[in-house]
Amino acid sequence: MQLPVLPTSPLPQVSTPPAFDTGPRSIAAVQVLRISVTDRCNFRCVYCMPEEGVRWLPKDDILTFEEIADVVRAAIDIHGIRRFKLTGGEPTVRHGIVDLVGKLGRIPGVQDLSLTTNGFCLGDLAEPLKQAGLDRVTISMDSLNPDKFRRITRTGDLSTVMRGLRRAIDAGFENVKINCVAMRGTNDDEFADFAQLSVDLPITVRFIEYMPLGDAALMHNTAPKPILSETKSRIADDETGPAGGCGAQDRGADAFIPEPEIRAAIEARHGDLVPINRTAEAGVGPAIPYRIGKDNPKGKLGFISAMSAPFCSTCNRLRLTANGILRSCLFEGGEVDLKPVIRGPQLAPPIGDRAAAIAHAMTECVRLKPEVHSRRGNEQMSRIGG
Repeated sequence: MQLPVLPTSPLPQVSTPPAFDTGPRSIAAVQVLRISVTDRCNFRCVYCMPEEGVRWLPKDDILTFEEIADVVRAAIDIHGIRRFKLTGGEPTVRHGIVDLVGKLGRIPGVQDLSLTTNGFCLGDLAEPLKQAGLDRVTISMDSLNPDKFRRITRTGDLSTVMRGLRRAIDAGFENVKINCVAMRGTNDDEFADFAQLSVDLPITVRFIEYMPLGDAALMHNTAPKPILSETKSRIADDETGPAGGCGAQDRGADAFIPEPEIRAAIEARHGDLVPINRTAEAGVGPAIPYRIGKDNPKGKLGFISAMSAPFCSTCNRLRLTANGILRSCLFEGGEVDLKPVIRGPQLAPPIGDRAAAIAHAMTECVRLKPEVHSRRGNEQMSRIGG
């Protein structure tokens, strides 16, 4: 089911909530606002975009730092949302990202401010981001093999990312996380190696089931194709399609690895995993935490099983794209355009009117959440922010 993109009314209107205005379809359920600060990225990961990149959004369409801050203030003051995640694209390529972190960190009521990054620029930015007020950092990393990492990202360098990881730990970030997307035929031989990082380092390694977004379709009935070829550094030309950014990498069902299989691969080397109380894990995300039961691990493991075990009924997040679209679900539409509210001349200061309209748009967007997301998403990851 494709959900609509709705324009927002200039000012909030009082209406009777629908009968389903409970649980994830209630703004009261939202605890996290994910904010994409740019659609641009310095990587060209094979499951996210074509090698030549995509057409970036025009600069004037991207929300300014002050506009982002206005949204954060409204989320805090009216809805009590106090946790915010900065994403991209790749957020560290947004000019002035340290200044943005400082601006948001100074807003009264911000309880947790985190950032998800590919880690390439983190070696230089970890300390400044920490000093600016960033609380936590998550690094996306899909291989520990330098050659394979290069082929997955096309432009990335594993040693640079690992340096960024170490700098983040040294800068004093607690609860540093690694996100690894599990993909058959690509990194399914590395899960135990990733788990070993949680033994050696005070980090959480999270395994995420492959999620088909844009034209990176999961459920098409095609012959199995590994994401990487042993002899090529890019995907085949016939796997590049018309999508505006996901590259139409049609991997078929063979790319998907369910969480129990990932766990089994880890336990085959490390032994049984021990469940951890979720309240002990930083953040309020959907990952189910574990630790390795031997070797006195310094860190933890986590599993995000959006495909094999959808957690839509407990979804607690809302997304804001870099160009000001509130999005109710990573997979579906259900979008509300916030730019007319933020930039419309009828909503000039006082800020109270704008804040109320922003908050109203959030309420309307959350009501569009699907009961269960579809089997593939309708937008490219680089514009949603994960």
